[in-house]
Amino acid sequence: MKELDVFRYLKKYRRVIVVVSILAGIAFYMIAQYYIQQYTAVTVIEYTGAEAEKGESPDNTPLDPSEIYGTNLISQAMQELGIKYTESTIDDIRMNIHAEPIITDEDLQIQQAKLDNGEKDYEFIPTRFIVSFNCGVGNGKEYPRKILNQILQEYVLYYGKVHVNTSQAANPVSDISTKGYDYLEMAEVMDDTLDDITEHLTDKAEWNGDFRSSRTGRSFQDLKNEFEFIRDVEVRQLLSEILEGKITKNRDLLLDKYKNRNSELGISNNAVSFEVNKIRGIISSYENAMDEFSATADINKGNDADADEGTLRNYVLPNVYDDWNRKNEDDNWEPVDRTAEYDQLMMKYIEDRTLYEENAIDKDYNNYILEVFANAPSSASQKVQKDILDKIERLAEKINALQSVYYETNDEYNEYLGGKNIAVLSSVRVTERFPIMLFTVLIIVIFGALGCAGAALFGRVEDFIEYYAFTNKVDGLPNRAKCDQFITARNNRPIPENFACIVFKLANLQSENARLGREAGDRMIKDFAEILTSVFAPSEQMFVGNNGAGQYLVFAEALNQEQVHAATLQVSTVLEEKAHERGYHIDLQSGSSNAGSEQCYYIRELLSTAMKRVK
Repeated sequence: MKELDVFRYLKKYRRVIVVVSILAGIAFYMIAQYYIQQYTAVTVIEYTGAEAEKGESPDNTPLDPSEIYGTNLISQAMQELGIKYTESTIDDIRMNIHAEPIITDEDLQIQQAKLDNGEKDYEFIPTRFIVSFNCGVGNGKEYPRKILNQILQEYVLYYGKVHVNTSQAANPVSDISTKGYDYLEMAEVMDDTLDDITEHLTDKAEWNGDFRSSRTGRSFQDLKNEFEFIRDVEVRQLLSEILEGKITKNRDLLLDKYKNRNSELGISNNAVSFEVNKIRGIISSYENAMDEFSATADINKGNDADADEGTLRNYVLPNVYDDWNRKNEDDNWEPVDRTAEYDQLMMKYIEDRTLYEENAIDKDYNNYILEVFANAPSSASQKVQKDILDKIERLAEKINALQSVYYETNDEYNEYLGGKNIAVLSSVRVTERFPIMLFTVLIIVIFGALGCAGAALFGRVEDFIEYYAFTNKVDGLPNRAKCDQFITARNNRPIPENFACIVFKLANLQSENARLGREAGDRMIKDFAEILTSVFAPSEQMFVGNNGAGQYLVFAEALNQEQVHAATLQVSTVLEEKAHERGYHIDLQSGSSNAGSEQCYYIRELLSTAMKRVK
């Protein structure tokens, strides 16, 4: 049997190993790249609000980065990008967005130092977060970048609206002509609405007078001036025209409404008046008590300090100015509320008295309206009503248009405030989540290693099969079955021009066996086989075998007649020398044929010709 030679096996199967390894690498790369690979979009945000380091938003609610992947924000982002639910769902995107806090070693060291210093309640609250989004590669590399950018834009807007919360004034004017109001009531609603809006805008202009919308080109001060102009000029003119012309849809219904208003104001003022008189009584009693205390103090001055203190406790409201700042249960200093009960009483009096006076003013206005429309016609003419309704609708449309500008400006302001409180520290960077190319190289290397091991194992198994099934045990050459296999494989296709067939026969083998013994006969066979394979070295181009009938076959892919003759002569010469050394005699016979010389291009016919020439 052939000796174990790993390199022989690798050389034999090298092409198979290389092809299988490369195909495995290509298959893995294609599958991984299109079905396993993911793109990861990453950016870093920081909460920069004044209370961020305490873990709070501007509205004092806890910072919650999970709001970034809220369902509402993802839905809005998908609408803005035109992503259909057949391409991706809200849950697909939401489950692949992550916000992780950034905690550095320095932050941990500071925390540990504070804890070691006795600050047991100290807890580091991160304000920087890594926001990432993972997705497949089917939609391209820009897809995750667009998704994450849009979601962050929606989050900044949401944060500004919800946590910074610069609210918008309501607009009851939008459908005023459909609410059943009389014309005077419509004008009053407009006037009240514009009062609310201008008051709202005054506060905003004071908060940030430098802000100007890039979309509308207006600041809050500009909007305030425009609303004030409509209120002070156009609405006032409308009111004057209605009052001067006594224009109404239904006089009796209008008068009833204002009478009902007066009744409600009367009921309210009765209740307020009762509270005001009660507070006045308390204040009067307090003043009398203080007068009495002053008189008693003058009489007993310097005689009895304890009596003075007792009298003071009886007449002065307690807890007016209690102790200085004091410690709470956690042993921390906190300020004491020094608002006296007397102070609260006076504030309640001012509040009730103000409401009473406002009701009185409203009642006087209602009486004026009742007086103006007392002698008015039951309803204005259709032409007059149509004209005044057209003016109201045009004015309402103007207010609504300006209100839309105000809403758009306020939305941008909320975005601006969100941007001031959330800083995006880096642009969105998209990377491949898995190093597919590196894994592909590893797969090729692994399959190459497995292929080498498999080639060595299979080659050795093949050696065993060759030895036990296709090798003659005496001379070690391929046996009759192997020769038949070789001939059958070449039988159906023509052989080349220089194909040669040589047949050798040991004519006196039996007589030598009888003369010298079987062992000597086996030695003769082995010596011959050794010489034969040394001259005709077996390879892919050369086959040497024993057909089991005392004949040795040589098939050469490229030997001409002269080369065959020279090789045959060499075998005979060497074998004769070997026999002389061993002390035996070999009668070697041979015959050969060449495809080109014989014009025979089929292996069985060429072999038959060579066998016939054996002599």
